[in-house]
Amino acid sequence: MNYVFIVRYGEIFIKGKNKRLFENRLIGNIKKALHRKEIPYKMKTMRGRIFVEGESLEILDILQNTPGIVSVSAGKKCNTDIEEIGKTALELFSLLDKKPESFKVETKRVDKSYPMTSIDISKRVAEFVLKNGIGIAVDVHNPKLKIGIELRKEGAYVFCITKKGIGGLPVGVSGKVVTMLSGGIDSPVASFLMQKRGCEIFPVYFHGFPFTSDMVKEKIIKLTEKLTRFQPEITLSIVNFTPVLKELKKKSPDKLIIILMRRFMVRVAEKLTEKYNCKAIVTGDNLGQVASQTLDNLQCITDASNNLILRPLLGFDKQEIISIARRIDTYNISIEPYEDCCSLFVPKFPEIYGKLNEVREAEQPFDIDDLVNKSIELTEVLKIGGKNG
Repeated sequence: MNYVFIVRYGEIFIKGKNKRLFENRLIGNIKKALHRKEIPYKMKTMRGRIFVEGESLEILDILQNTPGIVSVSAGKKCNTDIEEIGKTALELFSLLDKKPESFKVETKRVDKSYPMTSIDISKRVAEFVLKNGIGIAVDVHNPKLKIGIELRKEGAYVFCITKKGIGGLPVGVSGKVVTMLSGGIDSPVASFLMQKRGCEIFPVYFHGFPFTSDMVKEKIIKLTEKLTRFQPEITLSIVNFTPVLKELKKKSPDKLIIILMRRFMVRVAEKLTEKYNCKAIVTGDNLGQVASQTLDNLQCITDASNNLILRPLLGFDKQEIISIARRIDTYNISIEPYEDCCSLFVPKFPEIYGKLNEVREAEQPFDIDDLVNKSIELTEVLKIGGKNG
């Protein structure tokens, strides 16, 4: 069956004179996602809608996971004859997992020259469907299935499956950001939320072998692959953080080791923002969740970088974060039992209310520039996604 997928977007409509820029970015992102999966398609745009034609229902999943799309419907195109519209509606019932108990027909008459009103069209199509023996009732108030019709000059678009999209903005319209990606639950969710707000993400992972297992590295790659559902191509930087960790283990006061570690991480991330022309650093910090994420300690960590540091999860509770992680399919990977270096280096009695002057003083024994530059030099860069990726 040759399907038509009707793409709708919301926030893009309020962008005024810049609207076309956002539409073009969304269209480009859809094309990249379909090209990656080698799915044949045709595409056209008309008055606030994007229409994608193709034979694969996988297109529906790709579109509903493309940031910037509010909803997408799967259906078929036919001529504007009432009987043809009714026959097309019956064909689409084969897409349903189970027979619904009731239905309703809703018509949007974009072509106002059509000789029937939207209500009349809906009534006539419903009558046709009922007469052809599907054995379910009409319920205009609380239907279990809605048959949608968009009537346009070039034909009628009929659909009975509509999926909610991610919404937000197309990836790329808000610039680029470096996201600090650990193996936990929070940082992949923070990365996704920035994608949803139109940012192209450049994840960085701080690898500390032999302090951390190489299995964590594989875990990070799998998490990044999940994030390519929303951004088809991602550049992942895997930083060899072992030289920094060795120095921290020798020279850092025990209670400050996590704060100093995070300060080194944001310095390395700052170097990567320069490399990739990014505008900010993104972390998965969640206020008060762990000792390093108190306001005092976040202030100490922020002090280490001149860059804007964004923390999209700051006000979320853990269940909200887990709910998003399940939605984007990163949760089961995140809970795999391989810990990152932050988890392994947590002291018995960490500093909760770090003082900036003490933290700066604790850094005096370190050759900061040399350690940061070594980390950058030893960084492995992986391209995740792309065609067949």
